Amino acid sequence: MDRDEIKDIFHNTMTEIANQVKKNENIIDDTKIFQLIDLILHVKDSENMVFVYGAGRSGFIGRCFAQRLMHLGINSCFVSDAVTYQYTKEDLLILISGSGETTSPVAIANKAKKIGGKIALLTGNVSSSIGKISNCTIQIEGKSKDKATSQKTLAPYTSLFDISALSVLDSIGGTLIRILKISEEDIDKRHATIE
Repeated sequence: MDRDEIKDIFHNTMTEIANQVKKNENIIDDTKIFQLIDLILHVKDSENMVFVYGAGRSGFIGRCFAQRLMHLGINSCFVSDAVTYQYTKEDLLILISGSGETTSPVAIANKAKKIGGKIALLTGNVSSSIGKISNCTIQIEGKSKDKATSQKTLAPYTSLFDISALSVLDSIGGTLIRILKISEEDIDKRHATIE
């Protein structure tokens, strides 16, 4: 493969990813975004906890969002990390699962439902097992693992879902910054100093 072909593949993949994010921006259900923001603000106001979880790459996206919430002064943690707090009926669990059927998120959602806290889901499959028990379900278009081998894209495997989920969560973070009147300096004061 020559350099021009490699260059074309690289740029076409970036364009595909950017187009997928733009597609999600155009089709996202704003009422669901408002609902999730309200759930997060309620947790902050009551000084409870936002728990975030996803398996695999969705987990990395979840960790990004849990960290951003911490930067905004919102109590948060990623489920299964060394420091995971006790989930209560006053807390919020945010799950990221393209299929909504991945084993560990389903088990965690069922446990949270039994405890009685609120559950939010970002997924490509709103009628999934997790979607059926969630208080707030945000549909995100993008290739999830259940479509990964049948749907051909330049972006590998689940990247279109993963990056779209990250863009939605970072946009929620950007919205929360303005709602809470948090400055970049405030975030900097909460940022790690020994990394």
